[in-house]
Amino acid sequence: MYNILRTILISAAVLAAFTPAKAAVQAEAPKVYDVAVAVNEQDSTVSVAIELLLRELSLKSDGELIFTPVIISADGGESLELDPVTVCGRNRWYFHLRNKELEVTNPSIFRAGADEKATMVQIVPFEAWMDHCTVELRQEAATCCRAPETVGGTSPNGNTELAVIDTERPDLIKEFIFAPPVDDTPVEKNIEGKAFVSFVVNRTELKPDYMVNRREIAKILNSIDYVRNDSDAVITGVHIKGFASPEGSYTNNIRLAKGRTATLSAYVRDLYHFDEGIVTNSFEPEDWEGLRSYVKDSLDYNIAHREEILAMIDSPIDPDVKNDLIKRTYPADYQLILKEIYPWLRHSDYTVKYRIKIYTDINNLNRLFESDPTRLRPVDFYTIAAQYPEGSEEYLKVMQTAVEVYSADPMLNLNAANIAFMADENDKAEAYLAKAGTSPEASFARGVLAARRGHFDEAKGHFGAAKNGGLVKADDYLQNIESIRNYHPVTITVKLLKKA
Repeated sequence: MYNILRTILISAAVLAAFTPAKAAVQAEAPKVYDVAVAVNEQDSTVSVAIELLLRELSLKSDGELIFTPVIISADGGESLELDPVTVCGRNRWYFHLRNKELEVTNPSIFRAGADEKATMVQIVPFEAWMDHCTVELRQEAATCCRAPETVGGTSPNGNTELAVIDTERPDLIKEFIFAPPVDDTPVEKNIEGKAFVSFVVNRTELKPDYMVNRREIAKILNSIDYVRNDSDAVITGVHIKGFASPEGSYTNNIRLAKGRTATLSAYVRDLYHFDEGIVTNSFEPEDWEGLRSYVKDSLDYNIAHREEILAMIDSPIDPDVKNDLIKRTYPADYQLILKEIYPWLRHSDYTVKYRIKIYTDINNLNRLFESDPTRLRPVDFYTIAAQYPEGSEEYLKVMQTAVEVYSADPMLNLNAANIAFMADENDKAEAYLAKAGTSPEASFARGVLAARRGHFDEAKGHFGAAKNGGLVKADDYLQNIESIRNYHPVTITVKLLKKA
């Protein structure tokens, strides 16, 4: 609840004296008020408390003043009268006393000049039109023989305006800081695959026309040609890793895997005349990991003792002993594995590594954005976005695409959070900010999130960190938060004087 207690002076016109024939009354406006007007948004109520210092009021004996608080909408179309009080001259006071109108049940009649306060306190439901309204005091003068007449005030409604109610708080400003990514390293990409190149039993010489070797070798060559024919790409490496199956001795499998991989690598290198170091190779004498995967996941093979064989594969015993143990313990399963699975374990995994050329001209950058944005560096997205007004549809599309390509980049996540803010998707923004790093820009964005959720103390901490990091704009948010926190829906509008 917002409480305002002010001592104010209200100047009102003094009623002119009537002729004796009309039994006129000289009405004097109250000089001193204590006023408290509060809006309780939680309870949806408005409370009004007004105190008149009676000793400051003097009336003719047969005169009285009626004070009625009124709440009036800003456009004057709606109003609500509150309970009035009456201040009487001597004779009118005794008149009310004789008529037993001064009982405790009706404490709204007071005697002018008394050393006490006439208090008006009332709480009423808050209505929609009270968002913008005034609290005013209507003053009427009467005598024993004359009906009340309004004593005009200075407000547009002819009353004395006490306060203005305006429950519309200042809006939280909507300013965001888009930050340029700092990662300008070239884009590195790979093409990976498996080739099942066959060799004569126990030999390492490569025969391109042996069995289906032309088809399998073509897998490697086609991947290399794909990159070589790409005007935006430069091959940086070709790596071939050869695998053998577990049958036979481990020592011999080392020789076969190593020799066959070296032969295939040399074939590729010489075919393309690659520079030294472009084509590299490695080998795995026996592909036990591949065997495990086939046995565990390939349910097309009717392996009766699947779990037992998996336990043997996972055991730390010598490879030759392990293979022989499976063969002796489960001969039927082993024959199936030897025939159906082991051939797939004799393979050459290849990786063609290449780098995307770095472009600085906007035409090539736009071309890559439309054709394959994964070929752009983080900084390239910012360059492309800079063509458009910040916050425009085109700008946001570029920034959103950037974070989809580089989901771990701090600055791109920060920019994505700003995009989410602009769509009022605070939860989505929070997810991006979790990966936005610790830059001043990130602190600023976290301050925006906290402020949007009404966590102003937390927001101040983030904005303070951003300001200390050099972001002057953070100070605007700090001031904005304070204006929201300190906002009071009630403003006293009459001249304030020292309490009498």
